[in-house]
Amino acid sequence: MIVSIIGGTDGLGKWFARFLKSRGFDIVVTGRDVNKGKNVEKELGVMFTTDNIEAAKKGDVVVVAVPINVTERVIREVAPHVREGSLLMDITSIKEIPAKAMEECVKEGVCVIPTHPMFGPSTPSLKRQVVILTPSEKYMSNPWFRKVKEFLEREGARVVIMTPKEHDRIMGIIQGLTHYAYISLGTTLKELNVNIKESRKYASPIYELMINIIGRIIGQNPYLYADIQMYNPQIEHIHETFIKECIKIKDIVAKKDRESFVNIMKEAAKHFGSETIRGMRYSNKAVGAIIEEMEKLERSIGKEVALKHIYTGHIHYGTLKDIVDDTVVLSKNGREIRVNIANISLMEEKELEEWKRENLKRYFNDISVLFKENVDEKIILKLLRGMFDVDILDVYQGEGIERGFKSITFRIYSYKREELPKLKERFLEVIKNIGGRERYGDKNLQCKEVVREHN
Repeated sequence: MIVSIIGGTDGLGKWFARFLKSRGFDIVVTGRDVNKGKNVEKELGVMFTTDNIEAAKKGDVVVVAVPINVTERVIREVAPHVREGSLLMDITSIKEIPAKAMEECVKEGVCVIPTHPMFGPSTPSLKRQVVILTPSEKYMSNPWFRKVKEFLEREGARVVIMTPKEHDRIMGIIQGLTHYAYISLGTTLKELNVNIKESRKYASPIYELMINIIGRIIGQNPYLYADIQMYNPQIEHIHETFIKECIKIKDIVAKKDRESFVNIMKEAAKHFGSETIRGMRYSNKAVGAIIEEMEKLERSIGKEVALKHIYTGHIHYGTLKDIVDDTVVLSKNGREIRVNIANISLMEEKELEEWKRENLKRYFNDISVLFKENVDEKIILKLLRGMFDVDILDVYQGEGIERGFKSITFRIYSYKREELPKLKERFLEVIKNIGGRERYGDKNLQCKEVVREHN
C-alpha cells in the first residue's frame, strides 16, 4: 500500500512518514525544499517529489500534513486527483474548514477522514496517544474508516470520534483558550519587565509551574500557534468570553468588592465540581515531583551519580559536586561538567548499576571459602549480594577438601582497583560471621579487570 504524505518532510508529516514506513508501507513525501526532501528521502528510505498532484495520484492513502494557513488551498489542489477507492485525510488541528474542502473536491468513491493526532513530532509512538477522527456520516460505513480505526487501536492509540464542529469547539478551548491565556501571561510579564530568572528565586510552586508552562508554549513554533488562533471558527466567541471575564474581575477588584470576588470564585468552583479536588491532587503531584527531584539531587551531593539527558539520551557520569541555581555541577577526572537540571533525570540506583556494568571497567578478586556441606550456597549468595557485587564461580567437594565441607569460589567486583584489598577484608569478615573460612589464605589474591565494550 502506498501512503502519500503532502508536506511529509517536516513536523508531524515526517513523523508519520517514519512511523508508517516502519510498519511496512511504501511512503511518498512532498515538500517545497528540494534539499530537505532529498535528505528525508535518504534518511527514511521514502520517495520524495515536489509535485503534490503526482503524489496524490500515486497514493492509496493521501495525507495532507501542511501548515493550517495553506491546508484548504492544498486540499483543493490535490483532492480532485485522489484515485477512486482511495482514502484522503488531513492531520491539522482544525477540522471544519479541511472537512468541507475535502468533501467538496473529491471524486465519488473516495473516502474522506479528517483527523487530528493530539501529539507532536517528539512523541515516540502511538501508545496512549489520542487521535480524533471526524468523518461525516456517509464515510463512517466506508471500509476505510474501520481499517484506520483498527490500525490506530492496534498501535495503542485512543481513538475519539466526533463531528468537525464539535472538534473545533472543544479544541478552541483545549488549544485556543489555553494558548491565548498563557501567551497573554507571557506578554504581560514582558510588558511589566519582570526578570523571569530572578523571579524564580522567590517563586511559589504554582508560580514555578505557571512559568514553566508559559515557557513551554511561547518556545514553540509561533506560526503554528498563530494559525490555531486564526483559523478555528470557534475562537472569536471564546476570546470575547475570556476578555469579558477578565474585565469583570478587573472592575470588581477596582471597586474592592470583596464579596463579588469571592462569589465569582465560588461559582467557578461549583462549575468545576469534583474536578477542583482532582486539579489539586494532580498539581500537588506535579509540584511534589519537582521538589522530590531537587531533594534527590541534594542528597546525592558528594556521591557518584549518572544523569541522563532527557532529549539526547547522553549520560553524564561523575561525582555530584554542587547545585547552583538550576545547574548541576559534576566532577569527573578532575574537571567540572555543568548540566541544566531541566534537561536531565537522575538515574535510580538499580539503573545506575546496570549502566556501570555495561560501560565501566570492573576489577575483581576470586576468593575460595570453605563451608559445611549442608549449607545452601544460593542463600549465602543472596545474603552477600546485599553487601557486595559478587558472583559464585565454582562449588567443589572432593579431593583436597576436608570431609563434611565444600569449597565455594566467589568473585567480588569493584569499579576501583585500589578498593579490592579492603573489599576482600570486609568480605572475609562477613564470611567468618556466617560460619565460613578462607580456603587458601592470601595465596589466591588476584587483581584482574573486566572491560565491557559499549557500542
